[in-house]
Amino acid sequence: MSILITGSSSFIGKKLITRLKQKKIRFIGIDSKKVNIKNCFKINICDKNLNKKIKHNIKSIIHLAAISNSKDCASDLITCYKNNVLGTINILNFAKKRGIKKIIFASSEWVYGNKINLKSFNKNLNINNIIDDYSLSKILCEKIISKNKSLISVILRFGIIYGDRHYGSAVESITNSYFKDPVIRVTSKKSARSFIHVDDIVEATIKSLKITKNSIFDIQGPELVSVKKILDLLSKKYPRKIKIKEISPDNFSIRKITNNYNKNLNWKPKIFVSEGINRIYKKYYNKQ
Repeated sequence: MSILITGSSSFIGKKLITRLKQKKIRFIGIDSKKVNIKNCFKINICDKNLNKKIKHNIKSIIHLAAISNSKDCASDLITCYKNNVLGTINILNFAKKRGIKKIIFASSEWVYGNKINLKSFNKNLNINNIIDDYSLSKILCEKIISKNKSLISVILRFGIIYGDRHYGSAVESITNSYFKDPVIRVTSKKSARSFIHVDDIVEATIKSLKITKNSIFDIQGPELVSVKKILDLLSKKYPRKIKIKEISPDNFSIRKITNNYNKNLNWKPKIFVSEGINRIYKKYYNKQ
């Protein structure tokens, strides 16, 4: 029996597969993109013939596949809702046909809307607080999955993810700009987020395989990190001459969501941003 991973070619998907291999956990991956990984196949989650194309015995599903960029969703609403919502419904239908009893769904902290401080975990989301289609599509998927009584559902509301790549969150963007550009432009040094490293995301996802009842978890980073702190960490550890241009110092946002460390998940984030920056440096700039 294997775990089905949708979105296996995504940033999280590739990292998850590497970790599953290390743990010798059997998996099957599907993605709309061409894949060059053993046991991963080019299959779109919207394909009506999933049951015929996926011939392996599946015991549970980790559903990562989605249009995950809010700008991409806004520019093509049909593709956004087709992939994110209808694709999820198709996965649920596949699970029903196969008698699969568990799904782990990659949701997002943006289902809470644009509120900047959330002091407690909230299961009752208010769609009226949502202003973008990516977040709305995630809420709809959560509600559709939660209504399915034939499945154990584990919903993971991921925070703002970063890792060893060139672009993504402010952590990657500022770090890469620091080593390449003479001037770094930021909106405000005061803006802050609880960034979470992709490796912590992967560990939380694997831990959720052991959950045996319907659950929702907030998966956040270990600390609130400002733009200023990112810049300070870089300049202290890797000193170089550089100029910082703050475009709008008073136009800042601080978004802090309480981490829902449920004892049943048995997980806490381990990677602080200082270590995350160091990993980016080692991968891309250590030989400069």
